[in-house]
Amino acid sequence: MNFRRVLVALMLLTNGHLNAQLNWQTFDVPGATHTWIDGIDGVNIVGSFDDGTGVKGFHYNRQTEVFNILQAPSTNWTIPLAISGGIIVGSIFGNTSFSINGFAYYSGYNTWSLLNPPEGVENDLEAYGIDGANIVGGTGRSGTSFVLNGSNWTFFNSPFGNGSSAEGISGSKIVGTYFDTGGMRLSGGYIKENDNWTLLNVSGARETIPRDVDGNSIIGQFRMGDWNDGTRSFLFDGIDWTYLDAPLAKSTFAYGI
Repeated sequence: MNFRRVLVALMLLTNGHLNAQLNWQTFDVPGATHTWIDGIDGVNIVGSFDDGTGVKGFHYNRQTEVFNILQAPSTNWTIPLAISGGIIVGSIFGNTSFSINGFAYYSGYNTWSLLNPPEGVENDLEAYGIDGANIVGGTGRSGTSFVLNGSNWTFFNSPFGNGSSAEGISGSKIVGTYFDTGGMRLSGGYIKENDNWTLLNVSGARETIPRDVDGNSIIGQFRMGDWNDGTRSFLFDGIDWTYLDAPLAKSTFAYGI
């Protein structure tokens, strides 16, 4: 079976609310058995695919319809997760130094940079979001969120739960998840704007995972029951919730906006 994440084209009204009609488009990397879309910025889409020889990344321009395959040097898996301008961030696996590492790829220079944290901070980290020069993500075992600007690292945790991961950033606004690091069980979502924290949870949901933010619009996923009940996605504009369910799909995973 060919598993695909679905690219969602959202038609917006002038008042900022979603039009009732959504344009759903399936999307596959040519020759791939699996395709995952994780980030979008204008006409640019990034994600990963499996062609039977390993997991590689891709960058696709919807305007020119040009694919570029992304594979970091000396890695088994390259997983781009977000894009802002010409910078793509994500995670790599199988590097000779670290099992998991965040990366930044500068497409204009065809340059890869590993995101190595300061001494004393675990190397097991992933980069999930980017806006301009600011990269956000989380560390694996310790469950700590981070913002990286140039060479300046800022680590923080949410006041909810005892672990967190920053998933997306837009200006001064960061969205992410908080969880129990004992079992790495995701519990819910947060919005952080400067020093102000706000819970972000779908009403009645067992689990809410904000994935990305653009201005006042936040996109992500939620589950009402266990994994067998499927996963749904949401778009929250600061006032209204819109639930996103791809036609004929048991689960819908929205990652970028």
